[in-house]
Amino acid sequence: MNDDKMTEQMHSPDRPWREYLDEQMRDPQFCAEFEALDAEYALIRQLINLRIQRGLSQRQLAERAGMKQPSIARLEGGRTANLQTLRRIAAALDADVRISIEPRKGATI
Repeated sequence: MNDDKMTEQMHSPDRPWREYLDEQMRDPQFCAEFEALDAEYALIRQLINLRIQRGLSQRQLAERAGMKQPSIARLEGGRTANLQTLRRIAAALDADVRISIEPRKGATI
């Protein structure tokens, strides 16, 4: 998306977020970009939810994982992490990391 188009489509605080998102999802380019991020953000949501279920603060989780709290905050805020870091955090949460690679629908290779 170019900057002009993004400026025109910014969310107004007076408008319900869901209504805005539904409108944006009608744009094929926006929809594709949004769906590409879904798996990444799903992982972040799982991490946050499990940390909360375990009753841990970011600082407590960081201590258990041998990390500093800002590292957990950055990860929960959307920064990417390597597999080794995810495994350390999962171990600190008494959880496992599962990764899969699946063929895309309609793949012809």
